[in-house]
Amino acid sequence: MFRFFMFMCVTLVFVSGCHERKSETIAVLSNSMTNPYWKTIYQGFQDTALELNQAIYIQTLTKVGDAEEQANQCENALLQKPKAIIFAAVNQVNLISCLTKASAQGIVLVDIDGNFTEDDAKKYNLNVAFSVASNNYDLGKLASSYVKDIKGKALIIEGANGSTPSIRRVSGFRENISKDIEVVASLSANWDMMNASNITRDILVKHPDLKMVFAANDGMALGAVQAIKESSNNDIIVVGVDGNKDAVLSIKEGHLKATVAQFPYLMAKQALEKNTSLSCSS
Repeated sequence: MFRFFMFMCVTLVFVSGCHERKSETIAVLSNSMTNPYWKTIYQGFQDTALELNQAIYIQTLTKVGDAEEQANQCENALLQKPKAIIFAAVNQVNLISCLTKASAQGIVLVDIDGNFTEDDAKKYNLNVAFSVASNNYDLGKLASSYVKDIKGKALIIEGANGSTPSIRRVSGFRENISKDIEVVASLSANWDMMNASNITRDILVKHPDLKMVFAANDGMALGAVQAIKESSNNDIIVVGVDGNKDAVLSIKEGHLKATVAQFPYLMAKQALEKNTSLSCSS
């Protein structure tokens, strides 16, 4: 059965004040382009920048979830003296030092993909102007609704350790599944397909009666699908998050059972449009 849940993104305004700057450049700190989700976000920024005639400086990661590389990229972005930094932090702490410097310089900070909460901004005294993201808890909760009638053992494949979207998706799923589902393992695959495939393989050896897998993104879900194909157990339900093209194709082919779709292109578009229209006062 084709299952493709859609979930709209939202804009959360954290701080009303910001500082106007002479520079018109907006820096973007994204993740690795090896993930279709981030490729779409990248394209959304590029297209919207052309529409708005807005200069942007986009940095992507060589390896998914490389916290150190992203921290270095943030420091390099500061040298460009940008008007704003739109960031998708790898985890909750890797960009704190750089963002603190940016905030002190009056650079507008914008979260994308829900990596930073209002509480995070207050905790580290950062003037994060707004966030454009899906409600990650609800993404996991919606995924749980697809398996509400399932009984038996489940594997949860998490994203990067310390990643807010991963933590919230997993929480949304775990806190809303049936009591008849036993989570035998909840392990980080660092958003990586191969890691997810290896994890699933190992769990199938220990639990050949596994009934389902929930992965915090589609890449990891497809890694689980690959391992399950090799095991010849076609009864295991796999659910992912993102709704990327590969996931939709897998659903049509009868492998992946469901995905909760986001709108990464629109997230990037909204983040840039709202940023350029901010009315700032010193």
